Amino acid sequence: MRLLVAMAVTAAVLGLVRPQCFSEQDDFSVKVNTDLSGITDFGFELYRQLAPPQSPENFFFSPYSIWTAFTLAYFGSGGETAAQLQRALRVDDQVATLKLWRALEAMYRTRQQNTTAYSFNIANRAYIDKNLPIRDCITNLLHSGVDRVQFSKVGFVTQEINNFVSVATKGRISKIVSVADLADAIMVLVNAAYFKGTWQYQFKPSNTFPEPFFATSQNSDLVPMMHQTASFRYNEFSEIAAKVLELPYTGDAMSMFVFLPSEEGPRGFANMVARLSGNNLRAATHKGNLSFRMVDVKLPKFKMEVEVRDEFKPVLHNMGITDIFNSEKVDLTTFGPLRNVTLEKVIHKAFVEVNEEGTEAAAATALIFATRSGGARPLPVEFHCNRPFVFLIRDNDTHTVLFMGSYKKPVKASS
Repeated sequence: MRLLVAMAVTAAVLGLVRPQCFSEQDDFSVKVNTDLSGITDFGFELYRQLAPPQSPENFFFSPYSIWTAFTLAYFGSGGETAAQLQRALRVDDQVATLKLWRALEAMYRTRQQNTTAYSFNIANRAYIDKNLPIRDCITNLLHSGVDRVQFSKVGFVTQEINNFVSVATKGRISKIVSVADLADAIMVLVNAAYFKGTWQYQFKPSNTFPEPFFATSQNSDLVPMMHQTASFRYNEFSEIAAKVLELPYTGDAMSMFVFLPSEEGPRGFANMVARLSGNNLRAATHKGNLSFRMVDVKLPKFKMEVEVRDEFKPVLHNMGITDIFNSEKVDLTTFGPLRNVTLEKVIHKAFVEVNEEGTEAAAATALIFATRSGGARPLPVEFHCNRPFVFLIRDNDTHTVLFMGSYKKPVKASS
């Protein structure tokens, strides 16, 4: 895998040293560190902030989509704005992060071209106003991922962005922004992700029956509960206070991991979520730490659609990302000589459907910037998801958490 990246240092402008930029003059054929536990920690921290354990609502999102969208913003930032994004995203300097970003992008593209076992696609696009003075190095960095548009024609741009997301997510997310969202926009950074995989060991529809799901010990509702008994990788980890089950998808490159709290009730769920981290996840999902056991699996059949908007700003503030929202402090000068260009809105939409055949998931993230003034067969282990649980879809090569959610109460079964 060949990565084309270089760092160029430019002269001072307006008394300030302009941040580094990127060019394609040098060839860096380096192996990228695949320890992405920092990215996983970013996702878990987002999850804890957006879906606190005490919330009774189901939740689903793509931490990888959000991380990728903010990484695009990181490439164009400088000064303290860049430092805050670097800390929150758990990444290294911009050049090293670009190598990682490009390597992941190329890896997923190559793997998708060489398999029909599953579908996983990532698409990025930067919509930048034609009148915004963007440096050539940024345009070169993003290649065909840059569209210079006229945001004065807001209806046209809105349709263009929504069409891009709809195509990238196979129609599962048909609209990510509205005309009102883009009323003052001058730049929108968009990421879209789509996954579809069939279980390596499918559930039989004839084994799906209505069974109670206990949102609390006193409150239950009937859900369509899928059921099978088979040999799966399984273990119980005190480090995360949970039982862990791997449900692989065909091709074995992707898996769903389900985390069922060892202790029932709200305290057990909160204890598990508090212990989730990149290092603990790597240990709990490592094939060497999971043993094949006969497992009696029960898993609800469900579909979720989640949208997150206004919740992002306080969450990102809590994670240390503040200057990008402040017109007096924001530094996006790696993009160009921009003044008072702030992040106004973060929109994330996600979809997931889990059924007997497999899983389909999609997500899209939009960062909207605007200018502002100011032997004997053992007995099977029971793994019955009839109470709140966390689930995630992970890339087994890079250990990247692509999608993540929690199921806490019944939702209508898909037709």
